[in-house]
Amino acid sequence: MPIGICLIKWDEVEGGTVYMKYPDDLEIPISIVQQLQISHNFTESYIITEERGWNSVSYYNENKEMIIVLVLTKYDDGNDYLELLEEFNKELDKEKKGENLKKRLESMFHISLDVFRTTEEVISKLSNEVAYLKTREYDFEVKFNKITNSNQLNVKSKVLFLLAINEEIRLNELKKNIHTSNKWLMSVIETLLKNKVIGYNPNKDIYYLEL
Repeated sequence: MPIGICLIKWDEVEGGTVYMKYPDDLEIPISIVQQLQISHNFTESYIITEERGWNSVSYYNENKEMIIVLVLTKYDDGNDYLELLEEFNKELDKEKKGENLKKRLESMFHISLDVFRTTEEVISKLSNEVAYLKTREYDFEVKFNKITNSNQLNVKSKVLFLLAINEEIRLNELKKNIHTSNKWLMSVIETLLKNKVIGYNPNKDIYYLEL
């Protein structure tokens, strides 16, 4: 999650300096400031900086002659914020010096937090959906297995049920799950192959449903 945002400006005497930051207590090591200034070298560019105890994504704005830096936690991936930083850079072009720029900087930071929260919500929702689908998949497998293992289906139906719940299956697995003679099982399989209901891959030695 972003922990702060700042602007770095070049000073002919001091070199790179923190021109503005939010929040005000944001700590930016002078070594990082100078490193970013040297790395961007007054050229419009994105840089992801991962140092011990430091993680950020930055962009040099030629019009303002400033580097906008979004400071991240060590667990964040700077690539996730490149598009957002591009939008921040456009916003920076609109603002003048002074209080308006400081307010804009604060606004940018809060937008980055909103984006982070939205991303977290999407990931959480997807995780829940994946977990639900896995549960449903397991439920279906249990139900299909119960039907397959019952004596109410003929051999052909059992073969098709097994192939419905498995993308592919080997002959020995069919034999293990279908209690019938090998001769009758192979006869059923040959009929299904002939009618192109199922297919066979000789390289992998597996059967599958023809879809």
